[in-house]
Amino acid sequence: MTTAAEPFSVGCCDLQWTPDGKARSEVHLQADQHLAGRLWYPSPVETQSRWFAGYRKCSWLPSYNYAYGFTNFLFLKNRGYLKYTKPAFTSAVYAIGKSQGVPAYLHAPVAECGAEYPLVIFSHGIGGNRIAYSAIVCSLVRQGYVVFSVEHADGTASAAQLAYGAGWLYYKGWGSEEERMAQTRFRIGEVLTAYKLLSTMSQGEPVQGLKLSGGLNPNSLLKGKLDVEAVALAGHSYGGATVTALCSQEPAFKCTVALDPWWGALLADQAALEQWKTSSPLLIMGSHRWNIPNSSGQIACGGERQAKLLQAVRYREEGPNGSQGGGAVLLVIKGTAHHTFTDVVPYFHASFGWLTRMLGFKDDIDPALSLKLISQSMLAFLNRHLPLTEAQRRLFQNPQTLSQSTPSGNFTDLATASHEMSDASNQNRKQSLAGDHMVGQTHGMQAGDVVNGGTANGMSDSKSLSGRTCEFRVQAEERAVYEEICKDHIAILELSL
Repeated sequence: MTTAAEPFSVGCCDLQWTPDGKARSEVHLQADQHLAGRLWYPSPVETQSRWFAGYRKCSWLPSYNYAYGFTNFLFLKNRGYLKYTKPAFTSAVYAIGKSQGVPAYLHAPVAECGAEYPLVIFSHGIGGNRIAYSAIVCSLVRQGYVVFSVEHADGTASAAQLAYGAGWLYYKGWGSEEERMAQTRFRIGEVLTAYKLLSTMSQGEPVQGLKLSGGLNPNSLLKGKLDVEAVALAGHSYGGATVTALCSQEPAFKCTVALDPWWGALLADQAALEQWKTSSPLLIMGSHRWNIPNSSGQIACGGERQAKLLQAVRYREEGPNGSQGGGAVLLVIKGTAHHTFTDVVPYFHASFGWLTRMLGFKDDIDPALSLKLISQSMLAFLNRHLPLTEAQRRLFQNPQTLSQSTPSGNFTDLATASHEMSDASNQNRKQSLAGDHMVGQTHGMQAGDVVNGGTANGMSDSKSLSGRTCEFRVQAEERAVYEEICKDHIAILELSL
């Protein structure tokens, strides 16, 4: 059994589902009738040892089709002489990507830790796919989260592998506003489908048409190991807007992390922009380049909509369904760009920096440092706002620590180091989880009771749900959490309470 003092390894497998276990052509795809993606989960530390040589590390680029998709997406933006090198470039991308290992083991077992794992469902951005955010995903899994990366079949992925051999769906370019809104609805439907399927897997109930790679049994892999009462959403760019839209109206998702979201993907009349129907807190981690006005005074993420959303998410004590709006944190790290949250720079910066710079992928911050700050901020937010059990909090209070020095070099070293928390951040997480900001023992409270006014046992506003505790909304003192993690690397830190 893995103990709290040990880091988790990362296991993964691919998931595909249609109701009848048969292929669906592109023209017949429906969000509630098709799902594909990658499931990442904590695995025993021993998975990394030679005794488990049967579990091989993932290749970052497992198929030539992904290389073709990435190249096709890049060459839509880079015309001119580059188009003549596209075939050779695709082959080079595949060779480089296939040789790059991901710190995760295909078809490894799920670790037993004495507690169920919280769940994060991840939605990729335009040009992304199930593998494009493995650095951030693995950092969450190593600390005790199960993550499912949806591979959206709405036409926004650079390459999406359809279930049951139905082929591949490639990015086709920018559509009309009406088409984009249809894509937003489709994406929301896919995330809901993922939640329903994973909830059923957690109960060990058979699901017709559900298949995992490597011959893994979907009825037993996550049975009794997945906590569907502690589910968060996360996403990047279009995916950040997708999960924010869903979290604003669906209470099953307790909090959300939006990584450099593109707010143009939101429907104009959605609750996210008007008035939240849930009390779920939101962390917006924007990039420096997308949140600082350009020469024309415009903010790339959609500044007007972001301002409107930050008003809509504010906490309201009275609402149609009780208290609504969990508040939000807007955190921007200096030197970050829109692609900072993807795997592009972490994987290829050290050895192929000339190539990433030629394609416009350049950061003004060390990739190892940005990955560490992003991962630690996400973990601090999730651990603070998800309704976790006492057993889960004991697990999260003892993460493996990270050396005080900032790692550098190739991605293998970077990923291994960055998935572990720093001593300073570890101490901060303990305070946010079990110190003055949290309810430890709840006396005389019933399930669902909300503590208002910060007077329960002398602690701040918190919620107790049948032995679970969390901060049910963003608090002013939360600012100190991110200041401690990011220190002088903060460009913007705003709280919407």
